[in-house]
Amino acid sequence: MARSLHVLLVYVVTHLGLIFFMYPEDIIASADEGHWVPILTGFAFHFAFLWIYMKGLSRGGGKDLTSLYLELGKVAAALLLLPVFVYFLMVNIITIRSYSEIITIVFLSNTPLWAIMLLLFLIPAWMASLGIRTIFRATFLVAAVCLPLVLFIFVSSFQNVDWRYVYPLLDKHYTFWNRISFYKSFFAYAGSFLFLGFVQPYFSYRIRTVLWTAVGILPLFLFSVYVPLLTFGESTASTFFFPYVVTLDMIQINWLMFERITVFFLMSLIIFVMLFVSLVLWQSSQIVGRFWPKAKTNWIIGGLFVVIFAGCLTVRSWNEVERLFIWNTWIRWYVLIVVPLTVYALGRRAERDAGGDRYAAGR
Repeated sequence: MARSLHVLLVYVVTHLGLIFFMYPEDIIASADEGHWVPILTGFAFHFAFLWIYMKGLSRGGGKDLTSLYLELGKVAAALLLLPVFVYFLMVNIITIRSYSEIITIVFLSNTPLWAIMLLLFLIPAWMASLGIRTIFRATFLVAAVCLPLVLFIFVSSFQNVDWRYVYPLLDKHYTFWNRISFYKSFFAYAGSFLFLGFVQPYFSYRIRTVLWTAVGILPLFLFSVYVPLLTFGESTASTFFFPYVVTLDMIQINWLMFERITVFFLMSLIIFVMLFVSLVLWQSSQIVGRFWPKAKTNWIIGGLFVVIFAGCLTVRSWNEVERLFIWNTWIRWYVLIVVPLTVYALGRRAERDAGGDRYAAGR
């Protein structure tokens, strides 16, 4: 049960680090009204393929994602895992570069961006080199300290809402299907669930508990968007760079000794993001290690560190960050759709093979 709790905490923490920054801006830009429709649509999509993914893993006899693919042969496995590996690299580049920009805006306006990116990446790289158990233990400690604070500030963010802004409830034309910002919002889902296919040899979990945990964080997806909308209105909230962060600056709690609670909220989320980066980096090293078994994990992570950090340095403006979001949309669909479906198919195949072996042994 304790190991299952670790898995659930990692699932929650990695999503929290991605929900409150860029997700609200993308959803607000995707619809002029009835924003709950694109939110629930995206979540239903994620929930369905999350179930398919975990069901395939459970039928695969406890094997991890890479082992299931390797049953098809090294060439086929390499072709199937190459998009996942590339996506992991792009996720780390985008995450480190974009969150460094946020740190520059909020905290360290005079610090060179490269130095912030280096600091934001060094700690996750060190954690990844220590292994998945270290990442999970760190997540448990961070969650114990930061989650109560994040939830307190989240509840406090309702201080200035005007519930009349919730209307109109429906977008009669469903324009979000035609807007790229809606598809960019899936960044909050893709990559945050794949770790479930890499940790099975180390940590166990129940499908039902993960699905209930996913349902439990649905209100965070909803209100990360609706708190800015209910505070400023759609026409004003749509002009903000980070709508939820701007909303937090409006909070006033007289009995607190700290003037800006936004700082504590952002620091907690940045720690969550660093855990997410370390997890993605560790998964990347696991893929490389299975195809290059003689290489030491630390050397693999060191090489990935150089490649990813060099990629971060080549992204010179926020417009280029936005362009990367758009470029990796197609590979994001591969991670969200193709990977769960192939894992499910391979899991069923492994289950059939195991059943056939038992039948032959019985005879």
